[in-house]
Amino acid sequence: MGKRKRQSRYEHNHTPTTLLMASFGGGCAFITIETTFPDLIELWGLNMNNLLRWQVHMGSVCVGTLTFILFLFVLEVLETRSKITAWRSSAPWLPLILLTALATAIHIPFYVVVPIGAIYGIWAYRRTCSVRQSPRLS
Repeated sequence: MGKRKRQSRYEHNHTPTTLLMASFGGGCAFITIETTFPDLIELWGLNMNNLLRWQVHMGSVCVGTLTFILFLFVLEVLETRSKITAWRSSAPWLPLILLTALATAIHIPFYVVVPIGAIYGIWAYRRTCSVRQSPRLS
Protein backbone atom coordinates (compact mmCIF):
# COMPACT_ATOMS: atom_id res chain seq x y z
CA MET A 1 0.00 0.00 0.00
CA GLY A 2 1.27 3.47 -0.90
CA LYS A 3 2.18 6.06 1.68
CA ARG A 4 0.07 9.16 2.02
CA LYS A 5 1.73 12.44 1.26
CA ARG A 6 1.72 14.78 4.23
CA GLN A 7 0.17 18.12 3.47
CA SER A 8 2.23 21.10 4.51
CA ARG A 9 0.80 23.48 7.11
CA TYR A 10 2.11 26.53 5.34
CA GLU A 11 2.56 27.67 1.77
CA HIS A 12 6.05 28.51 0.59
CA ASN A 13 6.46 32.12 -0.47
CA HIS A 14 8.79 32.33 -3.45
CA THR A 15 8.07 35.99 -4.22
CA PRO A 16 11.70 37.17 -3.75
CA THR A 17 12.89 34.47 -6.16
CA THR A 18 10.16 35.40 -8.63
CA LEU A 19 11.14 39.07 -8.43
CA LEU A 20 14.79 38.14 -8.97
CA MET A 21 13.93 36.16 -12.11
CA ALA A 22 11.72 38.99 -13.41
CA SER A 23 14.58 41.43 -12.75
CA PHE A 24 16.86 39.21 -14.78
CA GLY A 25 14.40 39.34 -17.71
CA GLY A 26 14.11 43.12 -17.44
CA GLY A 27 17.88 43.48 -17.28
CA CYS A 28 18.27 41.33 -20.39
CA ALA A 29 15.78 43.52 -22.27
CA PHE A 30 17.64 46.67 -21.16
CA ILE A 31 21.01 45.30 -22.27
CA THR A 32 19.55 44.12 -25.59
CA ILE A 33 18.20 47.59 -26.41
CA GLU A 34 21.41 49.29 -25.31
CA THR A 35 23.60 47.04 -27.47
CA THR A 36 21.46 46.95 -30.59
CA PHE A 37 20.60 50.64 -30.79
CA PRO A 38 24.03 51.78 -32.07
CA ASP A 39 23.71 49.21 -34.87
CA LEU A 40 20.27 50.57 -35.74
CA ILE A 41 21.66 54.10 -35.89
CA GLU A 42 24.39 52.90 -38.25
CA LEU A 43 21.87 51.01 -40.37
CA TRP A 44 19.23 53.73 -40.67
CA GLY A 45 21.57 56.71 -40.50
CA LEU A 46 19.95 60.14 -40.49
CA ASN A 47 16.46 58.91 -39.60
CA MET A 48 17.63 57.97 -36.11
CA ASN A 49 19.97 60.90 -35.48
CA ASN A 50 17.19 63.15 -34.17
CA LEU A 51 16.97 61.05 -30.98
CA LEU A 52 19.00 62.36 -28.08
CA ARG A 53 21.22 60.08 -26.02
CA TRP A 54 19.21 60.51 -22.82
CA GLN A 55 16.06 59.51 -24.72
CA VAL A 56 17.71 56.34 -25.94
CA HIS A 57 18.95 55.37 -22.49
CA MET A 58 15.69 56.18 -20.68
CA GLY A 59 13.78 54.36 -23.43
CA SER A 60 15.94 51.32 -22.73
CA VAL A 61 15.11 51.59 -19.03
CA CYS A 62 11.42 51.90 -19.91
CA VAL A 63 11.54 48.74 -22.06
CA GLY A 64 13.42 46.92 -19.30
CA THR A 65 10.81 47.96 -16.74
CA LEU A 66 7.97 46.85 -19.00
CA THR A 67 9.67 43.50 -19.56
CA PHE A 68 10.22 43.12 -15.81
CA ILE A 69 6.52 43.59 -15.13
CA LEU A 70 5.49 41.22 -17.90
CA PHE A 71 7.90 38.55 -16.64
CA LEU A 72 6.64 39.08 -13.09
CA PHE A 73 3.03 38.62 -14.19
CA VAL A 74 3.76 35.47 -16.19
CA LEU A 75 5.89 33.94 -13.42
CA GLU A 76 3.24 34.69 -10.80
CA VAL A 77 0.55 33.10 -12.98
CA LEU A 78 2.70 30.01 -13.38
CA GLU A 79 3.44 29.84 -9.66
CA THR A 80 0.04 30.67 -8.13
CA ARG A 81 -2.23 29.46 -10.95
CA SER A 82 -4.30 32.61 -10.41
CA LYS A 83 -4.40 35.57 -12.76
CA ILE A 84 -6.00 37.73 -10.07
CA THR A 85 -3.17 37.10 -7.62
CA ALA A 86 -0.63 37.65 -10.39
CA TRP A 87 -2.26 40.95 -11.33
CA ARG A 88 -2.35 42.10 -7.71
CA SER A 89 1.32 41.31 -7.25
CA SER A 90 2.51 42.89 -10.50
CA ALA A 91 0.22 45.96 -10.61
CA PRO A 92 2.14 47.93 -7.93
CA TRP A 93 5.10 48.08 -10.33
CA LEU A 94 3.15 49.77 -13.17
CA PRO A 95 3.87 53.40 -12.11
CA LEU A 96 7.57 52.73 -12.77
CA ILE A 97 6.71 52.36 -16.46
CA LEU A 98 4.96 55.73 -16.33
CA LEU A 99 7.98 57.29 -14.59
CA THR A 100 10.47 55.97 -17.13
CA ALA A 101 8.22 56.77 -20.10
CA LEU A 102 7.81 60.32 -18.81
CA ALA A 103 11.58 60.57 -18.34
CA THR A 104 11.97 59.38 -21.94
CA ALA A 105 9.54 61.95 -23.34
CA ILE A 106 10.73 64.95 -21.34
CA HIS A 107 14.18 65.32 -19.88
CA ILE A 108 14.07 64.22 -16.26
CA PRO A 109 17.66 63.76 -15.08
CA PHE A 110 18.86 60.29 -14.18
CA TYR A 111 19.80 61.43 -10.68
CA VAL A 112 16.13 62.30 -10.09
CA VAL A 113 14.61 59.17 -11.65
CA VAL A 114 16.79 56.69 -9.74
CA PRO A 115 15.94 57.84 -6.16
CA ILE A 116 12.24 58.16 -6.98
CA GLY A 117 12.26 54.72 -8.59
CA ALA A 118 14.20 53.19 -5.70
CA ILE A 119 11.88 54.61 -3.04
CA TYR A 120 8.82 53.54 -4.98
CA GLY A 121 10.41 50.14 -5.68
CA ILE A 122 10.74 49.48 -1.95
CA TRP A 123 7.02 50.14 -1.50
CA ALA A 124 6.12 47.99 -4.53
CA TYR A 125 8.31 45.15 -3.24
CA ARG A 126 6.59 45.18 0.13
CA ARG A 127 3.19 45.31 -1.55
CA THR A 128 4.07 42.41 -3.85
CA CYS A 129 5.26 40.28 -0.92
CA SER A 130 2.14 41.07 1.11
CA VAL A 131 -0.22 40.01 -1.71
CA ARG A 132 0.87 36.39 -1.44
CA GLN A 133 0.51 36.42 2.34
CA SER A 134 -2.96 38.00 2.35
CA PRO A 135 -5.49 35.73 4.12
CA ARG A 136 -8.41 36.86 1.94
CA LEU A 137 -6.85 35.25 -1.15
CA SER A 138 -6.71 31.78 0.43
